[in-house]
Amino acid sequence: MRQLLGRSPAPGLFIRFLQETTRWDNVGVYGIKRKNALPDAALDYSRYLRLRRQGSQFGAFAYVYAEYSTINLRLNYNQQQPDELGITSARTLTTGHREYRVSVDLTDETSLDDALQLAELAYNAT
Repeated sequence: MRQLLGRSPAPGLFIRFLQETTRWDNVGVYGIKRKNALPDAALDYSRYLRLRRQGSQFGAFAYVYAEYSTINLRLNYNQQQPDELGITSARTLTTGHREYRVSVDLTDETSLDDALQLAELAYNAT
């Protein structure tokens, strides 16, 4: 993870995002289980992390990519919904899992605030 943060455009913002979200009740940070991994293989923390509300049946509320300082959130939104919230730094994705359609690249304080606001919505929905 340190190597990925070393290539990140905004490592400080990324760390602040993690510090804030992991203070929320029952939030855990997890690696991923690769599709072709053996049953007893350890979780992989080398590409991205999952932020998950422990006990939730919905899975992660956010996938976070340290190398890019990008946050993908479990919000099945179109572009109108973040716009209505006054969130300008979010973009909606057209590829990938349909439940994870909102992404924020951390570039400044505004994008961090936007990512935290959207993460709280995703957290509350899980």
